[in-house]
Amino acid sequence: MELSRRGDYAVRAMLDVATRPADRMTVTKEIALRQDIPPIFLTKIVSSLSQAGLLRTYRGVAGGVALGKPADQISLLQIIEAVDGPIYINRCLIRRGECDRDRTCPAHELWVQAQGELLGLLANKSLADLARRAQELQQAPMAGFAA
Repeated sequence: MELSRRGDYAVRAMLDVATRPADRMTVTKEIALRQDIPPIFLTKIVSSLSQAGLLRTYRGVAGGVALGKPADQISLLQIIEAVDGPIYINRCLIRRGECDRDRTCPAHELWVQAQGELLGLLANKSLADLARRAQELQQAPMAGFAA
């Protein structure tokens, strides 16, 4: 399983907005440049994030995007699912009977456990947590260089 490019870009875009001053709009063209995201692709991602209530969009000269709710109330799981839909590490987890072996497969219980742990990890990591970590990484001296 691999996080989609769309999911990765969505997390990067949301983190970009979360690390900007809360009282100012962030222009999507600037996000695209800073995060190396194709602008047309970012427009589609912003639309999905906005529909999910994670971003607010404003048109006009002073327009841009802002968080739709506080960063500590936005989880990584919400961001990824807003652009990619529900996460399943195996099709047998979508619903009972999706795979005709879900009741007899010895690996099914492992997939259920791994799915729960993955979703729990993503649900418990907030955008605010990532923003704090981004700030720590920016302030840390670079490895191999004298501080």
